[in-house]
Amino acid sequence: MDSQRKIVTASPENSETPLETVASWVTPNRLFFVRNHFVVPPGDRAHWELSLEGRVARQKRWTFEALAAMPQHSVFATVECAGNGRSFLREKAAGVQWGAGAIGHAEWTGVRLRDLLEPAGLAASALEVVFEGADQGTEPDHPTPMYFSRSLPLAKALDPDTLIALRMNGDWLDGNHGAPMRLFVPGWYGVASVKWLRRIRVIDHAYPGYFQTKKYSIERITSSGRRQLPLGPGIVKSEILQPAPNASVGVGTNRIAGIAWAGEERVSRVDVSTDGGRSWHAAHLKGLQQTYSWCHWESLWTVDSPGDFSLMARAHTESGQTQPFEYDASNLGYLINVIVPRVVHVTSQEQAPAAFADDRSWADAMLAFSEENRRHSLDVELAFTGGEGI
Repeated sequence: MDSQRKIVTASPENSETPLETVASWVTPNRLFFVRNHFVVPPGDRAHWELSLEGRVARQKRWTFEALAAMPQHSVFATVECAGNGRSFLREKAAGVQWGAGAIGHAEWTGVRLRDLLEPAGLAASALEVVFEGADQGTEPDHPTPMYFSRSLPLAKALDPDTLIALRMNGDWLDGNHGAPMRLFVPGWYGVASVKWLRRIRVIDHAYPGYFQTKKYSIERITSSGRRQLPLGPGIVKSEILQPAPNASVGVGTNRIAGIAWAGEERVSRVDVSTDGGRSWHAAHLKGLQQTYSWCHWESLWTVDSPGDFSLMARAHTESGQTQPFEYDASNLGYLINVIVPRVVHVTSQEQAPAAFADDRSWADAMLAFSEENRRHSLDVELAFTGGEGI
């Protein structure tokens, strides 16, 4: 049976990438996780327009065709929902109860945002850029209908890798992923990459939008006291993919494998523990280790006798970020990179020693875009009860 996204809530759809079945570096579009706050709006490329207004000398409008005709730029990047892993927290937090699969890696292609902003003549007072999607709805504490919107600091908006994305893994965006165009902010949590983008507005103050201040914010101590600040770049994290939770493996040498990522940074090292965190050893990083992107890792584990074992992985970055053992409650149900133990059972059954994957087959798997997967339809038939949240 073909792999499918794992449905967490159905209306609007929120579904996970089936990480344990995705071997390639790039996640096929049909398996890439979906995060929708409101119902997907119609996305007619032929009649879509994007407007630019606010603190600019010249207001602008572009059709989809006009953007598609401009010079295109591509970025490979991992995207993670800020609530990914929320269901693993000991103290339950409000919002969608994601497992580990609200994450994926793709090639994003479109127009550099700065190629739209700079020719419009940015005012000297410009501070932030607000992005508004065509999706709208309500929240329990905001009964008035609103469009989904977020802002970026001007410097990030002008970063050469910040895009108005039109394509994903070479194909035009589909409805669940923001068609016909979306903002794409590599290295930041997915909430920043506003989908179904229709309006850009340059402002001279901090944006007070609902999804900027009421949701998708974290508590921090500042010079003016405790404040809620909007989420920004992703943080370092790792995930064990093999063996599966509660799997049974044999006595002998077994392979532990997974992925690690670090927002705008590169992963520098992944350590693995097979004794519940008492001792650690460095895993072997595989394939590409580059900015914005997850990397694969693997480790060989030799065990001489049966029993239950607690496996852990802990990723590190070049700047010294590392995963914590305890969750910081001031993150308010976001930034969930706490180490999650995985229990496996070693049986007395003998098995042949495992070995590292050979470099050629690993590289082929990472670089494959899975043309066979692309020929499948994007979605399965859905018939589920609704579920909302952040």
